[in-house]
Amino acid sequence: MTTTLEPGVHVPAPARPEAPSPTSAVPSRTSADPSPTFAETDNEPKSRHLWLMIPLAVIAVLAGLTAAGVGFALSYGALRDAAVDWGFTGWQSYAFPLGVDGLIIALYTADLVLAWRQMARPWVRITAHALTAVTIALNVSAAVDGMPGTPTLSEALGQDFGRVLGHAMMPIAYVILTEVARWAIARTARIEAGLPADQVLTLAEWALNFRVTWKIFKHAKTHPATYADARIFARELAIYRVWQKERALYATGTAEDRASVLDRMPALLAPYGVSVDDARAIPAERLEQEQAQEAERRRADQQRQREREQQEAAEQRERERQEREDAHQARLDVLAKEAEEIRQNGELAELKATVNGQTRAAAHRAEAAVATAEIQATTATTAAQRAAEEAARRAADEEAAEQSAKVAAERAKETAELAKLTAESAKVAEAQRQKNEAERLAVEESAKKKAALAKLAEESAKIATAEQQTAEAEARTAEARQRTAQANLRAAEAEDLAGMSQRPRKIRRAARMLIDSVTAQEIAHQDPVRIAEHLKTASPVTGADIGAAIGINSPGAASEYRTEALALIARGYNHHTGYDPDRTTHTEG
Repeated sequence: MTTTLEPGVHVPAPARPEAPSPTSAVPSRTSADPSPTFAETDNEPKSRHLWLMIPLAVIAVLAGLTAAGVGFALSYGALRDAAVDWGFTGWQSYAFPLGVDGLIIALYTADLVLAWRQMARPWVRITAHALTAVTIALNVSAAVDGMPGTPTLSEALGQDFGRVLGHAMMPIAYVILTEVARWAIARTARIEAGLPADQVLTLAEWALNFRVTWKIFKHAKTHPATYADARIFARELAIYRVWQKERALYATGTAEDRASVLDRMPALLAPYGVSVDDARAIPAERLEQEQAQEAERRRADQQRQREREQQEAAEQRERERQEREDAHQARLDVLAKEAEEIRQNGELAELKATVNGQTRAAAHRAEAAVATAEIQATTATTAAQRAAEEAARRAADEEAAEQSAKVAAERAKETAELAKLTAESAKVAEAQRQKNEAERLAVEESAKKKAALAKLAEESAKIATAEQQTAEAEARTAEARQRTAQANLRAAEAEDLAGMSQRPRKIRRAARMLIDSVTAQEIAHQDPVRIAEHLKTASPVTGADIGAAIGINSPGAASEYRTEALALIARGYNHHTGYDPDRTTHTEG
């Protein structure tokens, strides 16, 4: 069987390791972490003898396939006899060995392909090994049954060990060849992906340090981490737990207490590959780091307090300014309304006065025309009377009478012409009245146009006010975005100062993306759990967006980052307030 274990599907995207934190208690490479760095794997020397390696590889593949074919051919009879014993008859007894051996070959081939694609599944390999074990057992059983006297397995091993081993050797050889090919394929795939070439747990590690190796294996399998990351995680967790147990004695104890802590540290951390000098240096470095973090936390709290006070003062000034503007605008609206009423009343009074004046003037002109006509009619009547009297006086004289009659006729004609002139004057007065009415209607239409223009000016003023308010809102939005960017920068700086590893920083970056994807009003005055539930459904940021932002190609891994980011937000993380539950807890611990 194989003596190494490779990480399965939990293979992260190739990335360069981060520089070690200046406050780190232990160097990133110790005797317990012999894995080469990325730079070492990238710079592996290329073979200078490819002309020799390629023929050797071809020979190895052909020899392996030949051995595998011979082994399965030799085990065919044992599998057929077992099939007959199990009730398979006719063609079924001949097809059974082909099905079993063909399934073994298919499973081993699929395992090699999955290992090459960095998609290995342990159950495929385990199933192939189990079927191979069945084949080995049937071959051994056939070897024992063919011996005289029908001995047991232990007796057969004692009588003719070589016979039993010969029947079991060919399937075992195929398993060995498959494991060699799998190791070569997995190692080549890791090198091509830019991962450490010897990213395995050796049999020596399992045998000599099983407890620590099991922790490394468990972390690598339950989290998307390589064995190198799992080793670092196990070592740092052990250092943290040892320091938590010894911290009180070292920080507050006497000189003898501190000396005893320093004496115990190498033995406690030896299973994790920490050297003696590094182990003895850990308490002082950790204590100094905690003091620096506490000082930084106080400075951050003071800075947040100052920023909060400045923000509250700015908000108070903004509220007061808005109240003053609202009051001023209300006064302007009242004055504008009063001015408009006064203007409308003045125009109405002016229009009424104009119409009344024109009406009275028309009435006076009509009265004057009527009076003129009456005077002219009276004058004509008087003239007629006088002519009649003159005709009576001269009635005696016939010539005088005829002459007087002609004169009277002429005067009567003049009187008729005067009456006609009076009627025409009345018509002129009626035409003037109609003209006055038309002028009044024109004045009313002009007043309506002026009112429409005033309303248009008022709407223009309202539009200008709305545009000003929109500009102010956009300015406030830009200021909010600037504050968000500053909060993101402060959060990133706080994470750098806290010495966080790459994964927690990516989780916090995803959390910031989720928080910034909604407006501040949507999550204002809500507890962290409700904020996380709201972001889970309302945020437009998807796992793919988070994967693209933090460099994760796997949709499943990106979705896990989004889930962990929501969990971190539910615990209270908010880069706007600067609160980080993990960093705060670490500092207070």
